[in-house]
Amino acid sequence: MEVAFDDFEGLNMVPFTLDYSSPYFLDGTDWTKDFPSGWGLDNSNNGYDNSTMPGEFDGWSLMDVGSWIGHAGEQAGRDRCFFGNSGRNVALVADPDEADDGGNTDLGSPDNPLYNSYISRTYDVTGKHLASLMVSFDYDFVCEDTQTGVVDISFDAGSTWQNLLTIDSTVDSGAFSTELGNQGTFIAGVDFTADLTATEVVLRFGCIRASNDWWFCVDNIGIADQDGVIALDDFEDPALAAAMLPFDAANDGPTEPFDPSDGTDYSDTIPNWTVSNDGTPDFPTKKMYRTSQEGAFQGWNAVDSLSWFEQQGDQQRGFFNFPARNTILLCDGDAHQDDLVALEEGEPGTPEGESQFNSFIERTYDMSGYDNTTLEIEFLWETRLFASQRALAQVSFDYGQTWTTILDVDSDRLNLSEGAPEDPTYEFTLFPYLFNDNNSNGYVDSDGEDVVNTFAGPDQYLFGDALSSLPAAKSNVLTLRFGCIDTGNDWWFAVDDVRIKAETQGYVMGDSTGDGKVDFADIDGFSNALFGAAGYDPRFDFKADGVINFDDIDGFAAELFN
Repeated sequence: MEVAFDDFEGLNMVPFTLDYSSPYFLDGTDWTKDFPSGWGLDNSNNGYDNSTMPGEFDGWSLMDVGSWIGHAGEQAGRDRCFFGNSGRNVALVADPDEADDGGNTDLGSPDNPLYNSYISRTYDVTGKHLASLMVSFDYDFVCEDTQTGVVDISFDAGSTWQNLLTIDSTVDSGAFSTELGNQGTFIAGVDFTADLTATEVVLRFGCIRASNDWWFCVDNIGIADQDGVIALDDFEDPALAAAMLPFDAANDGPTEPFDPSDGTDYSDTIPNWTVSNDGTPDFPTKKMYRTSQEGAFQGWNAVDSLSWFEQQGDQQRGFFNFPARNTILLCDGDAHQDDLVALEEGEPGTPEGESQFNSFIERTYDMSGYDNTTLEIEFLWETRLFASQRALAQVSFDYGQTWTTILDVDSDRLNLSEGAPEDPTYEFTLFPYLFNDNNSNGYVDSDGEDVVNTFAGPDQYLFGDALSSLPAAKSNVLTLRFGCIDTGNDWWFAVDDVRIKAETQGYVMGDSTGDGKVDFADIDGFSNALFGAAGYDPRFDFKADGVINFDDIDGFAAELFN
């Protein structure tokens, strides 16, 4: 079961501190009405004259979200419509606001709204278990005037409809979005009544009663029953991409063919994650000793990979750029060095024996009710080797008291001696990650400033019990930490798509009273298990070794006092 997934998309990004004069992007593959099989557009209730309406805004269209933003601007949050996609995203869009702009057809007024567009798909559900039918989709809707968004389901070919979702701007306000936590999954018997004898289901989306208002965007539309997915439309089929057309007019939008830096370049506010630039208890001297004028590179930040690429001029930073825009966790000591704030006269610099750039970022996950011995951690990463730079990934099961290192890319251990690795055993462990062998010698080495990354797919770390090669402690927390340390004018360490999985268990570690928490009321239960007054109790086997003994005291104490 997935515990958490961070792809760092949809953050509140701000412009780079310094002005690098970078543009945005449009590439001529912007929209299409060549919908996938099964989808049908109904503009019959539109009241405007569409003879002067650009086709892309005449009711629902499939749009490249990046191009749509480039054309219309982010305004009230069109960037949410990437829906966490790590690259360019195609979605169904109805945008009455843009349809009314730029000298297009008048869509009326709030007193007489003329925009009423529906799009629907019919699904074959013959033989499916409709009692367990589930409908899910991502959406983003911004309220204004009378614009209304509806999602309906029918089991009789559209003769009658049941409403799943209605957002009425005359009643509601602001933005409604699955990216903001609004409901996106609807279940038979809870949200609608399924006709168990039906052989077809029709799902329709409507953007209605709109004039010069905002938008309704929908993506990742799926239906499933207890046996699995029946159908899923994420609109990312290459055939769709081939059918995409350029916008009819750019209005006042940017026109550069490829330009990522639109003022949403980085964020130092990353939900659930904490940055430390002042050392840690186990690395007290690993601090950020110098300050950069560019806030994006003052330790770990969430950074738009394309903005980073453009601003730094490539230098082999392209791994996270495909297929397009992507927000990543980033430390870049090289970029940090480029714009250092000068030291005042007499101001101390970097202490002897230390490098100027050291930064950590960590997230603590609530693992109550999850079995850490089934833990799976995966993520994408990249670093470029140089000098003493070190890229670390570590986990802790005891609130940071002890750490297990799962990734350690230490440039200082990857030097060459007479043309061969100084530490061949260590070099061999990193060879599968060799992406750019800059001196073409067949080795992972810092002399060549090689790039290593997870080009073959996310790194996976599988934990087990005390006898496994990667033992986990049974606890109610997991802390994952990334560090970029011992860095001067070196290169970077980047991370993305951090996923945590584990199987559930029916108890909380250390909770003898069953109240869902660990406190002093649980001490007697732990003592009885420790000294044999009670039988083996898995709630107190913090070492996951099948016995309760003094090795489990630290684990219980960590839960009790944290």
